[in-house]
Amino acid sequence: MENSYDHHQFEAKWRERWESDSCFRWRNDGTKPKYYVLEMFPYTSGKLHMGHVRNYTMGDIIARLQRARGFDVLYPTGWDAFGLPAENAAIARKIHPRKFTGDAIVSMKTAMQRLGLSYDWSCEVNTSEPEYTRAQQLMFVEFFKKNLVYRASSFVNWCESCQTVLANEQASGGTCWRCEGHVNKRRVSQWFMNIRSYADELLESLDQLPGWPDSVKNIQRAWIGRSEGAEILFQVEGVSAPLKVFTTRPDTLFGSTFVALAPEHDLIDRMQLPSSKKAAVGAFRSETLLQAVKDRAQQEEKRGVFTGCYTINPINGDRVPIWIVNYVMMDYGTGAIMAVPAHDQRDFEFAKQYDIPIRTVILKEGSDPNAQLAEAYTGDGVLVNSGSFDGTPNREAIAAITAALAEKQRGKATREYRLQNWSISRQRYWGNPIPMIQCDACGPVPVPEDQLPVLLPEEVEFTGRGSPLGQIPSYIQTTCPTCGGPAERDPDTMDTFMDSSWYFLRYTASRCESPFDRAVVNRMLPVDVYIGGLEHATLHLLYSRFIIKVLRDLGMLDFDEPFARLYNQGMVNDTEGRKQSKSAGNVVEPSRVTDKYGTDALRLYMMFATAHNAPLNWNDDGPRESRTYLNRLWRLQDRLREPLSEHNATMPSVEFCPGKAEKELRKTVHETIRKVTDDVERLQFNTAVAALMTLTNAIYVYPEDAHAQPVAAAYRVLIRLAGPFVPYICEEIWSNIGDGSLLVARPWPEFDPTALIVATKEIAVQLNGKFILTIEVADAATEKEVLEHALAQPRVDRRIDGRAVKKVVHVPGRLVNVIVA
Repeated sequence: MENSYDHHQFEAKWRERWESDSCFRWRNDGTKPKYYVLEMFPYTSGKLHMGHVRNYTMGDIIARLQRARGFDVLYPTGWDAFGLPAENAAIARKIHPRKFTGDAIVSMKTAMQRLGLSYDWSCEVNTSEPEYTRAQQLMFVEFFKKNLVYRASSFVNWCESCQTVLANEQASGGTCWRCEGHVNKRRVSQWFMNIRSYADELLESLDQLPGWPDSVKNIQRAWIGRSEGAEILFQVEGVSAPLKVFTTRPDTLFGSTFVALAPEHDLIDRMQLPSSKKAAVGAFRSETLLQAVKDRAQQEEKRGVFTGCYTINPINGDRVPIWIVNYVMMDYGTGAIMAVPAHDQRDFEFAKQYDIPIRTVILKEGSDPNAQLAEAYTGDGVLVNSGSFDGTPNREAIAAITAALAEKQRGKATREYRLQNWSISRQRYWGNPIPMIQCDACGPVPVPEDQLPVLLPEEVEFTGRGSPLGQIPSYIQTTCPTCGGPAERDPDTMDTFMDSSWYFLRYTASRCESPFDRAVVNRMLPVDVYIGGLEHATLHLLYSRFIIKVLRDLGMLDFDEPFARLYNQGMVNDTEGRKQSKSAGNVVEPSRVTDKYGTDALRLYMMFATAHNAPLNWNDDGPRESRTYLNRLWRLQDRLREPLSEHNATMPSVEFCPGKAEKELRKTVHETIRKVTDDVERLQFNTAVAALMTLTNAIYVYPEDAHAQPVAAAYRVLIRLAGPFVPYICEEIWSNIGDGSLLVARPWPEFDPTALIVATKEIAVQLNGKFILTIEVADAATEKEVLEHALAQPRVDRRIDGRAVKKVVHVPGRLVNVIVA
């Protein structure tokens, strides 16, 4: 046999065989325990990169192992097919986005299949297909009927480059998540999902996700941003409705010397501005709104303009000026603050610059009440200049002042959130159309179910500036389903994160008329293992949790969370630790590596190089070194030709391993079974591969004069254990040394704890004081291990016959007496 193998000769052969034999088909018949493993599905960019390879290989290993362990494994994939990048790429190439997306899917699917990924392609989902479009539009209409989705005109994040609205999560840091361009504020009529109504549950149920990384849970906690405080009502002169202000520090209310509004606040349009202030207010507001959100948040200079209007402080009746400032945002609280310069540093700096009074209302113990402040005092103390509350410790004053406001009906204790309602309207073509009709007489009306899906028109002229849908009369103009009068379709499409917030449900019934099959979803969900990038913590992962809770409350499913266990894979960087990108010219093409070294070598390198959640800096020597190991695995067929031909695939029991070498090899085999099984369960792939290499070495050094059966069995076990990691070469080897079946159809080897016993002693086992048998245990075995071993004996189990164990008497080194009822 050759010292190496030609991967080109058998990779395609085994792909075709696995497909023809439906080896990876999800049975969905309820006869086996379920296991659902999933990676975040790919955006249809056109090519797989090394990050995809790493991510998908992890999921594939888990799926292959769990099938072998007897689970009915659902391991699907699909395509996040809508979105702005496809539209922009289509514009650049002067082709339709549907063709670009279709071509990309063909290319990426071919690459996935070449990687040997054991997906059930019969469950494939494409978010741009009519079936998926209809299912999502059905859910949108249901959300609308339940008042979970609504339309409102408000200031939103606007990307000038993409000419579309972005949700807060997509404009974090003031840059567009797609093009990285500046984001500013613009008033637009939008559809919103009422995610804030689920803020408390989204926050509190994070504690019920022990299988999630703390890093993701902490990011979500910070993004939801719950604060305990008070809502205070300020009466604005000349305006009927009061101004709502949220504060976590009602103890400082007596020190409020001005009220500050965000430039987006709608009160500005309702106040009776003096004619002398209108120009300045308008200019400042326009200038500030044109700034990128990131620039506003980070700029050190505090700037503002006095509106000429006043409000009344509800605790003391003071007349307080209203300013518009650049450092107050609408993204938290109400977009209005009661500014307390003496006890907030931002307010202090602003007051100093604009000569606004600074009034101390909390005094540190022992400090001079008449001293001039060099900076805001933000610590604890007692109240001063606060009327009847003088002398009250400020922490006690929080509740006391809140209660006083409540008594006057000018405030109440409440919670506020950083989380804002989810803006889901997008002013682009390539997305799922919003299934709503605007009628002048009836208002917004959902498209009737029998008219769904609303599909995108195909004949479209793309300019790259906003959506062309509003310019197509045949698409926009329609009739109202309620009154039959003339009406217009909504010109917007849905945020693509709507598509990805529920796709994992659709895999269970990808051709179902309804969005999903409730009975099947309730059996298969939550997803047991979900793998994807940490960058999705506040987008896809938060939205998916929200949508599942909404669907649960609508009676469409019966569980609370979509993903039981979540793992974040590390990035694959270049050799110097930089992110791989086309612009940097440092992209390593997977096909170049697989052509040279084979798919198995690339998969093995990806899993062995580092921990699953650590960054992987590419090393050109890595796949070559992995191939070297696989050549060693291949050569063992020739080295063990005689033992393999003489002995079957059964790993012999201890009675057939009389010598030291045999026992040591058996011990190594079962240590490897246990370690590989446990490590894959924890996604510790690198240590699992190390265990496979250890067993390989043990087989190589096994003495030639020792019993042949153990080494033949050990090699077969090694090939079965390595199969999920390097499926092509293992299937080929198994066709040479196996029993005629496919390796992927073989069960997973069972771990035998007795095989790990080296230094042993005999223990007598008694049942209710009567001797039953003796067992062999390790010298260092604990009482728990001794008991487990004793109870596992068939003779003991038969005599217990299901009775409860009441007591165990363990005399170390001598006996264990099991007392049963």
